[in-house]
Amino acid sequence: MSPRYGKPAREIILELLKKEYRPMKVREIVEKTGVNYNTVRGRLQELKKRGLVEAKPDGWICLK
Repeated sequence: MSPRYGKPAREIILELLKKEYRPMKVREIVEKTGVNYNTVRGRLQELKKRGLVEAKPDGWICLK
């Protein structure tokens, strides 16, 4: 869980991608959420395996 928001990092990341509705680089997600860089990378890979996000050349997007 993220101490800043009190919810799991994957939820924070997914909510941000849904809200922004545009591709976002990992560094930008880190800056907007305060979640650790390596945590963001790991959670994005988990979300990708679940079919919830996809990596595009210009960043990560939410699929659902």
